[in-house]
Amino acid sequence: MGWQKRLQQCSLSSSLPEGFEERQPDGETLTPSAPEPASPVDYAFSHAGEAFVASLSGALYWPEQKTLLVADLHLEKGSAFARLGQFLPPYDSQRTLALLALDIAHFKPETVICLGDSFHDVDGPKRMSTSVAERLQALTTAQKWIWLTGNHDPLISSDLGGEICDIRQMEGANCAVILCHEPGESAGLEASWQSDTLCLEICGHLHPVARIPARGRTLRRKCFVLAKDRIIMPAYGSYTGGLELCEEAFAPYMSEDAKLLVLGRQTLAMHGASISVPRSSSRRRR
Repeated sequence: MGWQKRLQQCSLSSSLPEGFEERQPDGETLTPSAPEPASPVDYAFSHAGEAFVASLSGALYWPEQKTLLVADLHLEKGSAFARLGQFLPPYDSQRTLALLALDIAHFKPETVICLGDSFHDVDGPKRMSTSVAERLQALTTAQKWIWLTGNHDPLISSDLGGEICDIRQMEGANCAVILCHEPGESAGLEASWQSDTLCLEICGHLHPVARIPARGRTLRRKCFVLAKDRIIMPAYGSYTGGLELCEEAFAPYMSEDAKLLVLGRQTLAMHGASISVPRSSSRRRR
């Protein structure tokens, strides 16, 4: 069952006001007649000798450590925009946590690690409604929970529950794995290890989005970027945008052997990095 269908089973769906359309992370409207997935919504793969399972939601499960990883939830982004006079439906935090609860129920992890920018700003937790705060507390107390700090939330209150740190180092089956928010933050730790130690960095921050040519048009989809020694995760939050892979920030990671695990409407698909086309190319094809 796709995450869209699973999310519709939550109590949240009944609280949406009339006229508020359900949308995917890429902005496309969901229709009640959308077909069931043609293949499983999980995608198992290995990278740097480690086994992972990616979810259509943008979560990453690490079976070796029984750990679920999510990046860039940006909770309370809607209320942050409202403070600036840009009013959005105030359901992003509820929807994001509802989806995360479903991923937790699906994978049954012992540990959940949020890779930074879990809140859109440091005051986000103060703006949570009672129902959102209670849902979050239920999640953080049900399993081990670790918050990594990000550029949007450099300070995280201990009142939220769980452990708080900047970078997390873990031992995988075949290499050392460093969890951090921004790509490259693990450089200092890597330098202190033996030269023959294999390292894999898993991070977020960049909100990667690929532009995929399809039947004369271009689809814009969130994706995992699998570089030589790094996994850059897609943004998980309901209101998170995306940075296209043609942007300069991705240049250090888009080598010829890089792979993209693209999140479609119903399935995930692995592609070479060359599948993503820049905006200028798509214009020329029109």
